[in-house]
Amino acid sequence: MVDRLSSLRGQDRAVSLLRRYFETGNVPAGLLFHGEEGTGKEKAALAFLAGLLCRNRIEDGACGECPDCRLLSSGTHPNLLSISPENHFIQIAEVRRLKEELSLKAFSDRPRAALICPADRMTIQAANALLKTLEEPPPETHLLLVAHRLSRLPPTIVSRCQKIPFRTMPAETVEEILGALQAKGKRHSPAALRAAAACAGGSPGRALLLLEEMEEGRKAWVGLFSRQDPQAVFAAGEAWRKAGDREAQAAVPLSVARDLALLSSGGKADIINEDFRDALCTIAGRKTGEGWTRKFRELLSMSRLPPQAQKRLALEAFLFGLHGKD
Repeated sequence: MVDRLSSLRGQDRAVSLLRRYFETGNVPAGLLFHGEEGTGKEKAALAFLAGLLCRNRIEDGACGECPDCRLLSSGTHPNLLSISPENHFIQIAEVRRLKEELSLKAFSDRPRAALICPADRMTIQAANALLKTLEEPPPETHLLLVAHRLSRLPPTIVSRCQKIPFRTMPAETVEEILGALQAKGKRHSPAALRAAAACAGGSPGRALLLLEEMEEGRKAWVGLFSRQDPQAVFAAGEAWRKAGDREAQAAVPLSVARDLALLSSGGKADIINEDFRDALCTIAGRKTGEGWTRKFRELLSMSRLPPQAQKRLALEAFLFGLHGKD
């Protein structure tokens, strides 16, 4: 099944720009979808591509029923090409192969499209190789670039594309999106949904990655902050090591440390882990607001260390040190 533009949540400006291209029929040769990772850029690019290739396009994009839509759904449409990193970066050889395929006659009378995602992983040599195609594209050919970091693309590439910006979303919108997705898969508690949305920086994709950890890890981390349990500390250190540089590993302890810093300052703080407020209020009183802020910063610095044995030892030292004097 192909997506339509209406399936995108929280990106009204981007959807409006893409619909305008459909309405006018004036689709640029190069489109650059850019913004934070997990905000719907690739989904939007694929929905727009589906509309370009569809024979019975509607206002919202592809009809989903014509032969071209069925080919696209099966992943076998001959007029759609794509490249993505094989070993972290998109190399010049991949771009050259794409250019060679685009130089050949199209398989059908539909436009041809190439999706490059994420385009900000192109090497300088690969980007330079793509530049000529962006400047002089073959007839009825469209290049769609998806980039998480616009600054990592050469200005010459950026200037030759029409930009489609994707914004981060309010936590409430992210939470709504997570709730809507629950009907299609594993269900999570409302508290876990709220915590994941609050820690995701406005990115639904990032929130999805955090959900499992928020569901299963928050109680354990509140316990680690609450009392000194050597066995639990060593288990947390081992889990930290096994997780490598996975972003979710730091999200829960950082959310707990943040909440403690806010609660220790007094007042009715708007905390992330609201369902653990009573336990956190008890822990918060053990240090000053300044003390918990220092612990938060210490944990944040530790989370940025490369995944190695020292990172595990640093976490264990941090957890044992939590219960000393401020």
